[in-house]
Amino acid sequence: MTDSGTEPTPSPYPDTKLGRFKHKLFFNDPKDAVELQPHLSQRLTRKSEFWGFFAFGFGYYAYANVCSSLLVPILLQQVARGAAHLESDPLSLCPESDDDIAAGDRCLVPFGWILVSPTSYVLLSGVISTWLMVAVALGTSALADHGRVSRKFMVFFCSMQCLFGSLMFIGVLKPQLWWLTSTAYIIATVFGGAVLNFYDAHISILSRHHPDAVRALAKYGPISKEYNEAKTKIQTFLSGGASAAGYSGGLIITVVVALILMFTEGTTLIVAYCIILVCVYILFFNGMYLKLSYQRTFPPLPEGASWLTFGYVRIARTARKAAQLKTMFFFLICWFILGDGLAAASSMAILIAQDSLQLSSTGLIGAALIQLVTAGLGMVFWIWIQNSKGVAPLKIVIVNTCCFGMLPAYCLLGLIPSSPIGLKQEWELYMLAAFFGFFSGAIYSSNRVVFAQFIPYGHENEMFALYEMSSVSSSWIAPLVCTAIIESSSVRHTWAFLVTQFFLPAFMLLFVDVDKGRADANAFYEKEQAAKKQALLDSATKMVQDGSGFEQEKDVLKTV
Repeated sequence: MTDSGTEPTPSPYPDTKLGRFKHKLFFNDPKDAVELQPHLSQRLTRKSEFWGFFAFGFGYYAYANVCSSLLVPILLQQVARGAAHLESDPLSLCPESDDDIAAGDRCLVPFGWILVSPTSYVLLSGVISTWLMVAVALGTSALADHGRVSRKFMVFFCSMQCLFGSLMFIGVLKPQLWWLTSTAYIIATVFGGAVLNFYDAHISILSRHHPDAVRALAKYGPISKEYNEAKTKIQTFLSGGASAAGYSGGLIITVVVALILMFTEGTTLIVAYCIILVCVYILFFNGMYLKLSYQRTFPPLPEGASWLTFGYVRIARTARKAAQLKTMFFFLICWFILGDGLAAASSMAILIAQDSLQLSSTGLIGAALIQLVTAGLGMVFWIWIQNSKGVAPLKIVIVNTCCFGMLPAYCLLGLIPSSPIGLKQEWELYMLAAFFGFFSGAIYSSNRVVFAQFIPYGHENEMFALYEMSSVSSSWIAPLVCTAIIESSSVRHTWAFLVTQFFLPAFMLLFVDVDKGRADANAFYEKEQAAKKQALLDSATKMVQDGSGFEQEKDVLKTV
């Protein structure tokens, strides 16, 4: 992407098919630095940063696509079932098959001071991890907008996630320590949640410093339509590319896991070892990101601020300014409901497949493969629709959310006693997995693009923390509601609640005005900079009145 009025720089690569391919992937035009760097206070985005960003997503999303959505629920439920006892006889272990359980009886496992079913145990473990994740992620997110620490935070948290994810096997090797599996899962999830908001913040930072965006900024100004369109195009590429990389990486590691389970007995211990394999895989690409990425310098922490409390203080201060960012906070409310439904729908389908369909681990892996393949196809299709047909990212989100809502509506048919469909047969799980992948990938990708347009400059990590936490922090609501439904009736009745988690936010998103959201973000930034400039002027005036010398302050307005 170059300015049509600028003669392209000769390629340093040979004029061959491979050389032209390398030029397209890796070449950074030196003329861009001469022409555009004066408009920036930070380095222009280079193509190596794109590949580092995609490499991290290629590895990191394997945990969400393979572990969190598939292997961990299988492992937790099997470990919990191994520690469960019959309700009618607390001294008798739960039998391996539900057919051996007498009518009216059930298996119960301790969760703190209460006894719950193994299915509810998995859901409640997710609730605890969500509460802790929110506390850690919100406390660290705003710190990444200051100093030179965001890359270090992301790499460290990702490494800790892999370390504790690898420790889940302990509860399998030592049945008396079965609770360590859920403990390791909770800690790994907490670190993983912190990673995600740092990763998503790259979308705004890399797009803002991209040569195409800077060229539009210099020519048309920071609040121009052309500048916003240039950034949106790059953000779409980054968000879609990250999702495509994540699904591709997940597909590869899922195939490997499927082969391992097919050629082994597929025991609980083998599932735990597969999680270790995924964690090693993630660490490899974590290292690639570290080599290819670049750490930009952000303003230091304000004087007197504490590293332990600054994140919470800043987010609370920003939340109090919700009136200035009405569109963004309304969008977050929609995502709060939608993200909860997306996470819960996936978990419930797996738990029903294990409980009601008695599907093996290999069968569940097959469903995961279908989901990842269709997710990749869906990503290509919806990005093509967006770019070639000019469909706005918000419309993509609304259409896909409505289509996704048909899945729990279909599963409700299973409540009809005489109905042969409604997730009552194995082939239905594979069909639903295909639809799940085709629509969910586009929702996640396009949603990030929409939200990125509402973020004021300098608040990327902080706002993406709110974005991630608005979905993650709601992820304890659906599990608690589903747990109450399961304990009082059956797993299948949870679909009635999940239907509302899609059609309600789809209706609410119709009232989101993207142009107004952009204007709110620009006005927020300009007001913030005016306040900083006035504070500097007041400080300078006071120093002159006191008769003391002072240094020329840096122009706080020289930012992009």
